[in-house]
Amino acid sequence: MLFTNEENGLRGGTAYRDAHRAELAKHILAIESDSGVYRPEGFGLVASASPQARANMQEIAKLLTGIRADRIAADGGGADIGPIMREGVVAASLNVDGSRYFDIHHTPADTLDKISPQDLSLCVATMAVMAYTVADMAQPWSNRDSVP
Repeated sequence: MLFTNEENGLRGGTAYRDAHRAELAKHILAIESDSGVYRPEGFGLVASASPQARANMQEIAKLLTGIRADRIAADGGGADIGPIMREGVVAASLNVDGSRYFDIHHTPADTLDKISPQDLSLCVATMAVMAYTVADMAQPWSNRDSVP
């Protein structure tokens, strides 16, 4: 899903949570990508994730070693998925090389032509590998001790 309106009170993420509150226990993983489109380094996984969720994420990340996007940081998530994170949904974030993030972020120069097609392709591949693998797991993980 795509959320918008983060800077105006998290209305997208809050509306999603409110509309799907009864279904949140069935959510497997929420991943936020809101750090720009730079070379992916891996993912951050929310610190409160269960040991099984962390182990699964680290195993999946091995598939991304070839593009050097295999790091799993100790914390993750993000503002847009914050409302469902607070309801117990396992949360992660796409981590990228953010060394140039504030060069153009939220300036008039922050336009699509500044995005590297190579970095964009790598970010898409990284997210696709994670999403596909998580969706294809025989037994999904949970932020709780037991699997739903």
